[in-house]
Parts: sequence; structure tokens; C-alpha cells
Amino acid sequence: MSAFYRRSAIYAAFFAPSDDIRRSIDALVRKHLRGAPKRVIDPACGPGLWLEHFHRGGAEVAGCDLEESAIAGANERLPKRGARALVGDMRRPPDELGAEFDCAINLDNSIGHLNDPLDVVAHFASMRQRLSRRGIYVIGLAIREAKDTIPTGIVFERGPVDIAGGGFAALRTESLGLDKVTRCERIRQITITANVPDTPAVIAEQYDLLTFTFAMLKDILDAAGGFEVLDCRDATDEDLPKKPFRKGAGDVVLVLRAKDPAGKVVRKAATKPARAAPRRTPSKR
Repeated sequence: MSAFYRRSAIYAAFFAPSDDIRRSIDALVRKHLRGAPKRVIDPACGPGLWLEHFHRGGAEVAGCDLEESAIAGANERLPKRGARALVGDMRRPPDELGAEFDCAINLDNSIGHLNDPLDVVAHFASMRQRLSRRGIYVIGLAIREAKDTIPTGIVFERGPVDIAGGGFAALRTESLGLDKVTRCERIRQITITANVPDTPAVIAEQYDLLTFTFAMLKDILDAAGGFEVLDCRDATDEDLPKKPFRKGAGDVVLVLRAKDPAGKVVRKAATKPARAAPRRTPSKR
């Protein structure tokens, strides 16, 4: 996917978040933060599409990506103040991005591009250090069990669309199913362009995306220091309807919150009464 991905104008033309998914993500974040986020980090930010969205909503934003041209596109898109995008690895985002973020976001199964589960553990452990005490991590990934299959065929097709800077392009993405040994989903992607500067007429690539069994994902989250799953949503529907967090959940968006070192979920401390109060029924959460 690198030849396609390093062309940030083409990537943005096809993968800019729709109004529907923006509204759904905003609602999900506000639900679990009880308000709009103040500081947001995207550890695989590409050309900064989600960073731009949250910055427009009033948040300070930061992100990184391995692809230098994507970061160049992000810095062109983002303002000079209140935003920072650096070249960096999602397994350990650059320290210069800072910490104490109340929201991290990483959608479109970007985590699936990591090489193996140990890389995923390193990523979650690093993100855990970046979040504030009650911060949340909104992440897209795929949960598939050993016996699960994926139908082969077209999963995304769009175009032609106009490309910023000139020309137009069409994109077709196909799933070739799950590899029986690696349990990765194999993707074939073909981009056809016309009159796009410094871009070949055809970009054909193939890549693999990690998937996780339910047990494997729970082990990864524990190995990274501990996270609780606050919410699970269906990533195949832009309305993000609720979905059970369980075996074979498929493509999902999860909302995670770090557990404290004792293994408990970090929650807002209750205010201690100045004097003894009558016994009351615990409030519902």
C-alpha cells in the first residue's frame, strides 16, 4: 500500500471521513468523555484527516506516521498553532508529541499493518503512557476466530473523483480472504489515475492486515498494562451501532480505557462527605 499511501492527495480524496462517520465518532467520544475532547492524538495519522476534524472542534491535536509524504500533507492541512504532526512509528510515537491526551483515535484498522502481535503490544503499551488518567482510546480493528472466513470480493470501489492538485482517479479494493497460517486478511488494491502530477496511470498493490482472535486481543491488552473495553461498535456501518464484544465480532470500533496498576478501571474519584451520611443504594453506572 506504500505507493498509494505516500500520495496524500489521492489518499485524502478517497478516505476523507464522511459527515456520517464524523458525527458517529463525535457522539461516541463525547459519550465516554462526557464532553468534547481537549487533546487528541492519532498514532497513524496519515495526512491528518482526523486531526483536522478534531482541531476544528477546538482540540489541541498531535499525530505521527511512518510515511514522510503523509506527514508533509498533514502539516499542509493543519494550522501552525495547536497542532503537531511528526514522522514516527505507532509502536512508539515520538516523545515530542507529548502526553496527557484525553482521547486517542486510530481508525480504519491501521493497527492491522503492524507486523506481529508483539508490535501490537508495544503500541498499546506506548499509547497507555500517552493517555491522561481518564483518557480513552478509540480504535478500529478486526476480531476473527480460527474457523472464521472472509468472503472474497470487492470491499471498496469509488471513482473517478477529482484529486487536489489536478487530475482524477478511481480506486478498487478487494479482499482475497484470510490466510490460513498467518490469519491475516490479504488485500489487493488497484488505483487508476489520469493527469495526476507525478503519479503512474496504474498503482497495483497487495498487503496483509493482522486480525485478532478474541482471546489474543485480551492477552495483548493485558500484556500492554491493562485496558477495559468500554464500548464496541460495528465498523461496517457509519452509524456505528452497538455490537457485542465477543468472539468473531469482525470489524469493530472499540473504546478502551486504561486500568490502574492494581487492575482496576480508572474512574473519577467520588467526593468524600464531610460527615457520615445515611446508607444509600449505589448509583447506577
